[in-house]
Amino acid sequence: MESSSIGSNSFLRRMLTLAIPITLQSLITSSLSMIDSMMVGQLGVDSIAAVGIGNKITTILILILQGFGTGAAIFVAQYFGKKDLVGIQKVFYLTVQIVVIFSLLFTAIILFFTSRFIQLFTTDRHVIEISLHFLRIMAISYLPTGMTIVFMTTLKSMGEVKRPLYISILAIGLNTLLNYAMIFGHFGFPEMGVEGAAYATLIARVVQMILLFLIVCQYLSISLKTVIMPHHFDRLLAKKYVSITIPTIINHVAWTLGETSYFWVYAQMGTEALAAVTIIDPLVFIFMALFIGLGDASQVMVGNSIGANKKEAAFDYAKRFIKITFVLSMVSGIFIILFIPLFLSVYNVIDTVSVLAKNILIVYAFLMIGKMLNLVNNVGVLRAGGDTKFVMYLDMIGVWCIGFPLAMLGAFWFRLPVYIVFALANSHDIVRAVVGIKRTFSKKWIRSVTEHYAPAS
Repeated sequence: MESSSIGSNSFLRRMLTLAIPITLQSLITSSLSMIDSMMVGQLGVDSIAAVGIGNKITTILILILQGFGTGAAIFVAQYFGKKDLVGIQKVFYLTVQIVVIFSLLFTAIILFFTSRFIQLFTTDRHVIEISLHFLRIMAISYLPTGMTIVFMTTLKSMGEVKRPLYISILAIGLNTLLNYAMIFGHFGFPEMGVEGAAYATLIARVVQMILLFLIVCQYLSISLKTVIMPHHFDRLLAKKYVSITIPTIINHVAWTLGETSYFWVYAQMGTEALAAVTIIDPLVFIFMALFIGLGDASQVMVGNSIGANKKEAAFDYAKRFIKITFVLSMVSGIFIILFIPLFLSVYNVIDTVSVLAKNILIVYAFLMIGKMLNLVNNVGVLRAGGDTKFVMYLDMIGVWCIGFPLAMLGAFWFRLPVYIVFALANSHDIVRAVVGIKRTFSKKWIRSVTEHYAPAS
């Protein structure tokens, strides 16, 4: 086993090789998504609202597809550690089949009931009409989006992160270029408004899917024919896969609904409070991207070790990731506090909003350790051992039984300032971090999800 020193060159080299490309991909995606939003923003308030509704509906569906991808990642990481190519192929085929079925089902539901879904968010006829055209095109992109998620999580779990990063940069760049051309009618394209934005996303997703599939075929020694017609259906593996994956999907959806509920609470506190909470998002996401990369690296490295039956190495990795996350979180929190004035200076807001945003960022800086430990330890390390039910229960109790009731009491009963309500709403992060670390040190999460389902060659 490697030295337990946190400065181990092999550990740091492996961690950085995985974490840096994933972090860059998250940052680039976020930055160009903001550019896309700015382009649509030139079309007017109704178009902004229409696209916002369409994206909100799409995001919920993508969260479910990401749940299946996360399930695949857990199995692939462990099979890769065992050097079991057949096992990886079987999980890949199974995930593709499931995601194809759900993607096509989502597409059909949205195409047939488009207006009903949109009317859940607005009664404005003009906004409904614009969103109708946008969402029907976006619905066609659900299949390539689902396949892209499966391909990327599979490759990531085998340690291949550089080429998917390059392909993502290409796809995002293509999406942005096509947005410019098709929304506004440049380079010989007709001016299509929000429909152009939807077509641009669809084309970019298809290109990304094809390029990623070529890499997957190379890694897994498969072809389009074997994916369409796999050898046989492994029921035991499918049962285990579902038991690991369903809690993750429920976790994703419940978490998103919880965050949306918090946002609703802030919105009820007034426009200034809502503006203060909203303007901190760009800075927050920069730090989130860093720890998303670290969390994904932990899931791959710990999962590979468990699959290779190196459970002590997996536990050692887990402890290292906790230490690194703790230190980086402290540094990040200090950085946020020091640069608050510079960050807020780019916004043209009234003093009241600026003061509220400053206080919210100070609260966030103090909560940083808990938040990022959850992202790396709970989402990365514990899930790597297939401990998805524990993480689901921990997150749901934290968000819905601690954070949401405290936020409601603070906002509507005690009438506290928004930064105090923000602190109450996110206080569950500290509780979840402590419980999560205790779970990690118990070693109960370290188990192979593949040992009783080893496929025959």
